[in-house]
Amino acid sequence: MKRIATRSKAIGLVSALLMVSGAAMAQDFSEVIDNRQQNFLSIADTFKSLKKAEDGSDSDWETIRNLAIKNADTVGALKGMFPEGSSFDSRSKPAVWTKWDKFESGLDGLQTSFVSMADAAVAQDDDALEAAIKSADRSCKACHRGFRTKR
Repeated sequence: MKRIATRSKAIGLVSALLMVSGAAMAQDFSEVIDNRQQNFLSIADTFKSLKKAEDGSDSDWETIRNLAIKNADTVGALKGMFPEGSSFDSRSKPAVWTKWDKFESGLDGLQTSFVSMADAAVAQDDDALEAAIKSADRSCKACHRGFRTKR
């Protein structure tokens, strides 16, 4: 009987330690998770503003260029915001880490789309801008399907 009680206490202690270490891991990554979520929200907001600045014959090319460069830089920074173990309490699927090459390739494609938008703004090329916007939209949707959990 004494042996069962001792084993039960040991199991309780191990369970408590696992819960504490799990909470500590979540706390360790809460700042990086918040930062990357804020970056994704910033990209979405900036992209909406960029689309509003695009108006065919009367586009605000300077605004489009500046917003596209801002988003390209933000996407580039995201690559360093997914440390191993930072999926806990985030909207990122485990596939981000198990299929990192594919995830990183998606970020690269999105970044390239924003660079193409900036180039199109400099050239004031409506067709190139429209193609880059469509490319970025496809990249966002593909990434959400493969690497982000639904609410």
